[in-house]
Amino acid sequence: MKFKLITRVFISLALALGFLFSTTHAQAELVSTPQVVAQPASVVQDRALIQAFVARQDVQKQLESLGLSHVITAERVALLSDSEARELARKIREMPAGGNLSNLSSSDIIIILLVLIVLILVL
Repeated sequence: MKFKLITRVFISLALALGFLFSTTHAQAELVSTPQVVAQPASVVQDRALIQAFVARQDVQKQLESLGLSHVITAERVALLSDSEARELARKIREMPAGGNLSNLSSSDIIIILLVLIVLILVL
């Protein structure tokens, strides 16, 4: 019972901090037909990148330490919206090779943590 309360407080705090430090930018522009038609291919590529990242052994170990099996993680990745998949794929592409996380900004770390928390909550 106490563990659930602490978990809920931690999750609420993490979400509040995420909203506090996140910035939103609105942008509108005209989009050509070829860009719209080509968009699904990029979404498929983003999802493939995320699935390949999640399939890595070191990532699987980290997710299993958080209580997520490979099967559950793959299901949750499939449930990501297109915009969530695009954002997560962008973060994965920007991550430095070799696992050095010191170059990530605090907002990058918060976004990655929020995605992980959402994955855990959806269980």
